Amino acid sequence: MTAARPSPDPARPVGATPVSGGNKGGGRRKGLLLGALLLAVLLLAALLLSQCGSDDDSGSDPAGQTSGAGGSSSSSPSSSSSAAPSTSAGSPSGTAGAGGSAAGQMVTAEGESVLELAAGPDGAAALAGVTGQSVTGTAVQVLSVPADEGFWVGTSDTDRVWVQLTGEAGESPYQVTEGDTVDFEGTVVAHEPGFAAGVGVDEAEGASVLDGQGQHLEVAKSAVTLSE
Repeated sequence: MTAARPSPDPARPVGATPVSGGNKGGGRRKGLLLGALLLAVLLLAALLLSQCGSDDDSGSDPAGQTSGAGGSSSSSPSSSSSAAPSTSAGSPSGTAGAGGSAAGQMVTAEGESVLELAAGPDGAAALAGVTGQSVTGTAVQVLSVPADEGFWVGTSDTDRVWVQLTGEAGESPYQVTEGDTVDFEGTVVAHEPGFAAGVGVDEAEGASVLDGQGQHLEVAKSAVTLSE
């Protein structure tokens, strides 16, 4: 005997019932996919922007580096060229100042120029300061020969000193003549007022200058030679 089956509920549909939430799962996957795609696009855009910015920076640097390099290279030659002239400027005067005689000069044993002392504002006092010192004359010009035993040497009427010859007559190897250039070794010697007249120098020949200097050079006749 077969049991009777209950009659189906009229409100319940017949057949398979769809699982709840199936459509919601598909929409979530689509949303994640779109989000990932949008994120990838944003990252790619950011990467492109950063590369463009670095290209702009690197393009401007060479100009700055070039100008900077040009500025440094242009400044270095000026600094090296400014150092060069200082050594050549002082060498000629240093030779005479060290005591070595130079052409056209009369230098004391202490390296002072007799002509510069005589031409100073107080030539008499300056020459008195080197009294007794030996003097070396090299290629000194003879300005005039107003006396038998003496002559003026120097460069002009204001820059000159008197050379008084000593020794016996005939000891000089040659007769000193105006315009000659001579070498000699002598000594700075003081003299009293009236010395010029005593050696045969009159006013026209510089007697007042000679007496005013108060000093002259005494040189042996045998010590005077014509410069080569």
